[in-house]
Amino acid sequence: MACAEAIQNDELAAAVDMVREIKRLASCTSGAMSKIASYFAESLSQRIYPASKDNWARIYEAEAVSEMLYASFYEACPYLKFAHFTANQAILEAFQGHKVVHIIDFNLMQGSQWPELIKALAVRSEGPPHLRMTGIGPPRPDNKDVLQEVGVKLAELAGSVNVEFSFRGMVAAKLDDVKPWYFEVKPGEAIAVNSILQMHRLLYGHVASDPSKALIDEVLSSIKSLNPKVVTVVEQEANHNSNMFLERFVEALHYYSTMFDSLEASSLDPLGPEMVCSEMYLGREIANIVAREGAERVERHEPLSAWRKRMSNAGFKQVHLGSNAFDQVSYMLKYFSGEGYTVEENRGCLTLGWHNRPLIAASAWECG
Repeated sequence: MACAEAIQNDELAAAVDMVREIKRLASCTSGAMSKIASYFAESLSQRIYPASKDNWARIYEAEAVSEMLYASFYEACPYLKFAHFTANQAILEAFQGHKVVHIIDFNLMQGSQWPELIKALAVRSEGPPHLRMTGIGPPRPDNKDVLQEVGVKLAELAGSVNVEFSFRGMVAAKLDDVKPWYFEVKPGEAIAVNSILQMHRLLYGHVASDPSKALIDEVLSSIKSLNPKVVTVVEQEANHNSNMFLERFVEALHYYSTMFDSLEASSLDPLGPEMVCSEMYLGREIANIVAREGAERVERHEPLSAWRKRMSNAGFKQVHLGSNAFDQVSYMLKYFSGEGYTVEENRGCLTLGWHNRPLIAASAWECG
């Protein structure tokens, strides 16, 4: 805390000494507190020495590394599974009675969200629909068509359970590059737009053609123009978007300390690859929040109350996540060691936390 305050006051010589001391202390201890101290100390170092973060970023933010860390975090703890469970339940309910459905996924990754939904659609009492899917993902430096590879696997699964399926991968460096007409929406199809931990990346910057309009408002307007049956939004339940560095730092320190506590309580080997990669997944977010500013700072998390206001202002109405979603998430948590996970209903939304501190929030919306 003293180090962060020194950086905010531009007392860099004192901050350098304190970073060195933090790293020394962290190396002499063990457990979650040692790890969190190391990640925050490294992030403070990158803020003091901006040039040092460039080499680090090239390795740490490479897309292949990003997918590996995501996969490990997905398996290690329930946060991403919670996101997928709640979103899928809302999508399944919105698609009831529709024969042609279209999911637009803002961040396909390995497609781990969709096998369970495809299986659920296959056993609908009214019969399975024709499922179209558009999966968005970033460009790869090696030009490898990862999106299409995921699409092929999902198509094979859909075929095995007799669900008609068509897939289209869409490469986009930024979500605001994607325009509504790219999705080739067809008359009569029910649309679901799925955003898992992506919307906060749009909270910086304005539309080039209209500087009075924020990027997030432009994208929400584009989503609304598609007239979706449901928009699922899952975001970190935190406020890491303050322009005041110290305020943001303190909030992040508390938030990620809780995250690391929950990881430490798992049954994973503390030095095993899955644990290390999960910690690196969170460490990447910490570094972005602490060391970066401007357009480079993409981890601009805001709490559910802010998203409620933003979605309402954009013309969306909240859809209550019902007891089915709550029950499914509660059942899922039984598979994770650690008794501290808590799922709570918050005015029609669901949150997952650790020892009563909400850490991730899921909501669903329809056109108002």
